[in-house]
Amino acid sequence: MAERKAFITSDNTVTFTCPICRKSETENVSKYKDIDEAAKIKFECTCGHTYNILLERRKFYRKETQLPGIYIFDQEDAKPLTIKDMSLMGLKFEAKDGKFKPGERLFVKFSLDDEQNTRIRKEVIVKKIAGQFVGVEFCTVEPENPGDKAIRKYIIP
Repeated sequence: MAERKAFITSDNTVTFTCPICRKSETENVSKYKDIDEAAKIKFECTCGHTYNILLERRKFYRKETQLPGIYIFDQEDAKPLTIKDMSLMGLKFEAKDGKFKPGERLFVKFSLDDEQNTRIRKEVIVKKIAGQFVGVEFCTVEPENPGDKAIRKYIIP
């Protein structure tokens, strides 16, 4: 039985979509509202198919990636990075040769692996550092910006 992820919304609901019949059902999952880690549950669709779900609570869904790119501080040379996951508001990247501090601003450049290989250039602010992994938030997100539209379509197809 394949395991799928679902994300608890701010109103403590989850929309389950059956992988067999594609029917969607939204359920109240408030008993899981205080989870710190993913909770594994079984869900049975009205079509009779049962499947495992990992419930997670995140402000924004994150899509796992392996996108190569670069980062740039001010006028320094560009250095390589690999984007590990991305949300509508930020991303996590791996950089083997960087020294980062929370609150620092830098630019990241990368191409999505979508049909158009959309090139993205975003100013970001460092939020979290864990070894080689750096969590950043986009400084601006504008619904009409072509890059932000491409990110939204990439994350939420």
